[in-house]
Amino acid sequence: MAIQTTKEKVPVIVLTTSYRLEGDMHVVPGGRILDEINRERGFIPLTNVTLFDPVSGQPVDTLEFIAINKALVLMIAPVDATGAKT
Repeated sequence: MAIQTTKEKVPVIVLTTSYRLEGDMHVVPGGRILDEINRERGFIPLTNVTLFDPVSGQPVDTLEFIAINKALVLMIAPVDATGAKT
């Protein structure tokens, strides 16, 4: 039986070696994005993701869930409620 943990959605922008993604990262209440990145696992899960072409900036796809290989991540930035980077 799996143990469920309550988590909060944090809107983020993720830049990988191939794409820009905008979606929700899930952190424990009061937790930080960095805490999730530093967890001992090879992938970062995101939900409600829009995948963008990094050159044109045009949306390529929308996904309910994606797990991104940490080795391919160049940067992760939080986004505030207005959509601006914080």
